[in-house]
Amino acid sequence: MVKYLINQRYEVGEADSRREFGKGEKREDYADAWQDTGNVVLVGLRGAGKAELARLLGERTGLEVITPETTDRAVEALEPGGRVVVLDDSLVEHADVQPLIHGAGKVFYLMADTRLLSGRVAGRDSVEDEEGLWREMSARLARMEPVFYSVLHFILHAAQPPEEMLGDALEKIGY
Repeated sequence: MVKYLINQRYEVGEADSRREFGKGEKREDYADAWQDTGNVVLVGLRGAGKAELARLLGERTGLEVITPETTDRAVEALEPGGRVVVLDDSLVEHADVQPLIHGAGKVFYLMADTRLLSGRVAGRDSVEDEEGLWREMSARLARMEPVFYSVLHFILHAAQPPEEMLGDALEKIGY
């Protein structure tokens, strides 16, 4: 039997110095991310199922569902108050809204590949050029995914139907 071990030598300034490693980071290390505003914020591209998941969360939790259409309304919606906020990606990207999102509640990024999303959007909106829509959405995802990652607390796999994402979301928000 062969054992593989990592043997690396480090230059240490102090002979008695040592480094300990724990299990990983804890939620408490990021208190602002878990601020109890009562809000749940859903972000993602078109077709990810944000509106349907928000509706289901509203029904299950009794929280009001808000889908702001303007920057001012988004800023208001992100204030503490116990609601489900559905943000269009253009609002997530906006300079007045983006810095508020992470601290506004528990933020879920509904992630899915653009083939799936473009198929959903094409079917829902009767778009004939699904290939063109896919290219457009792929370019949008390339721009937006780093933004989504900068504001999220959790990722939900939007390839699942919203009914299946609901259980995961409820567990993460503590219901």
